Amino acid sequence: MQGVLKHLKKLKSIGIVDERSIRSPILAARKVYVASGVRLRDFSSGDLTLVKLSGRPPVSASELDRYPDLEYLAEEVILRRRRVRDHARRVGRMIDELVDEESRIGAILESMNLSDAEKLILQILFTEESLEQGERVLQEHFGLQDGKKSIEEALVKARHGLKEKRMPSRFH
Repeated sequence: MQGVLKHLKKLKSIGIVDERSIRSPILAARKVYVASGVRLRDFSSGDLTLVKLSGRPPVSASELDRYPDLEYLAEEVILRRRRVRDHARRVGRMIDELVDEESRIGAILESMNLSDAEKLILQILFTEESLEQGERVLQEHFGLQDGKKSIEEALVKARHGLKEKRMPSRFH
């Protein structure tokens, strides 16, 4: 608990959170910390952490008049929050499937007779959104020399290795 309070005080000192005192006979809390100048919402679901942080625009008087019925507005917020959490659960499942498929790619590459460099090249290529993006990542972050030639050689060797294992190849 002391560690949390220490971090909250640090966040308060740099203006990220405000501390508010509460005096109430019906609440045990005496202080509340609220995000300052930003909107911070947690839409996490299961083991997926999904947080949105954005600037807080000022609320105008016309905005306040637009929803005179507080209960209606609260119901809308609850429904939207449920929809966001449902989408977060779906995204979580999609991420799990993606990670499983990427792991299978890694396992297949590990089982092939490839050098460590070739395995890395292919792992990056097969997990980026495009071959061009994969080539860019390999050049910028791993210092790949002679990009297209090295990539083509790794792809040819992988195709050959897949044919030897009699596994279908989709890397044409």
